[in-house]
Amino acid sequence: MSFILKNVDKSFISQGKELEVVKNINISVQDGEFLSLVGPSGCGKTTILRMLAGLDYPSEGEISENGEPVTGPSPNRGFVFQQYSLFPWRTVLDNIAFGPEVRGVDTEDRYQNARNYIEMVGLSGFENSHPHELSGGMKQRVAIARALANDPLSLLMDEPFAALDVMTRHKLQEELVRIWQEEHKTIIFVTHNVDEAVFLADRVVVLSKSPGEIIESFQIELERIRDRTSPEFIDLKKNITSLLEK
Repeated sequence: MSFILKNVDKSFISQGKELEVVKNINISVQDGEFLSLVGPSGCGKTTILRMLAGLDYPSEGEISENGEPVTGPSPNRGFVFQQYSLFPWRTVLDNIAFGPEVRGVDTEDRYQNARNYIEMVGLSGFENSHPHELSGGMKQRVAIARALANDPLSLLMDEPFAALDVMTRHKLQEELVRIWQEEHKTIIFVTHNVDEAVFLADRVVVLSKSPGEIIESFQIELERIRDRTSPEFIDLKKNITSLLEK
């Protein structure tokens, strides 16, 4: 087992009033599973992801990782944000090597590791480029490689492709599936895009509008790489979309 969320509620104080964001969240995530959280804006998807990362904490309930309570950030969990969050003064190579550098990995090993991930995400030849010289899709590839370079057990991804054009987004979705199949990481992926969720995930958990509660969970058993035009794919999209529109 990778993660367990048990009876998780989260509230914030806003303008002196308690604002309930998510309610009664119960999810078990298996090792190596690709899980997607889908729901309307403001339903608490990112809040759930932040709690899994140890960047925030439940108001009620429990979150555990491999049987241990999540009490704060951990190198076991890589986080990929919607914004690229790259160091503008560092090259692609240096950005990806940053985590191992902080952990004290020696120079030769961390740079060889970084080069391996540069090749994996298709950025060979751009090792010495700076973020301002890269397209949005290339920056997000760097962000994914930087998260993977720490060799986390799980990868938490917060709408990482939302700002990209459709063609680039589809390409990176295919690349992410390939990387996941090679790396065998647990991935929890937040999106409001139903097509993206069905294309990527083993399982799609659908959340209601705020306060976010689980409406339904869909096991996606379509063969990868998935055909977006197949009747099965389209039916799954329709079923999930109809739930979100109610």
